[in-house]
Amino acid sequence: MKSSATMLTDPALTGMPRPAFEHLVTASEPYWDALAEAAFQRRFHRPRSYLHPQSSSLDHYHRLLAALLRRRRAITSTFLAQLLGVGRTNLSNQFQDGHRLLDLHRVVVTPLPGPPARTVEQIRARLTPDEDHRADQP
Repeated sequence: MKSSATMLTDPALTGMPRPAFEHLVTASEPYWDALAEAAFQRRFHRPRSYLHPQSSSLDHYHRLLAALLRRRRAITSTFLAQLLGVGRTNLSNQFQDGHRLLDLHRVVVTPLPGPPARTVEQIRARLTPDEDHRADQP
């Protein structure tokens, strides 16, 4: 059985090969930090201090993955928040900047047909078949 992180980064769900997603994460991290700093200053009217460097309980990798999966309509926000172990509101707050980053890096996202997945079984049904077989082999 695949871990949830491996399942969620499957090319059938993200619409891009894993190496391309990893490159996007690496290339976009400095931009995310700048967006997070600007949002913090708008909200609190002061710069973030070194004591509170994160603006979310999710790391950049999972925030970008969540934005990509939402734009693809691959999984519901509520179920994704449950899989990532965060609140739905927390996740929703991250989507706006995630969408800006996808646009900034000119990532073309095609929504998946049908309704978003609400269960692990529905996610597995959308996975790339050869990926699923490789994960089951010893």
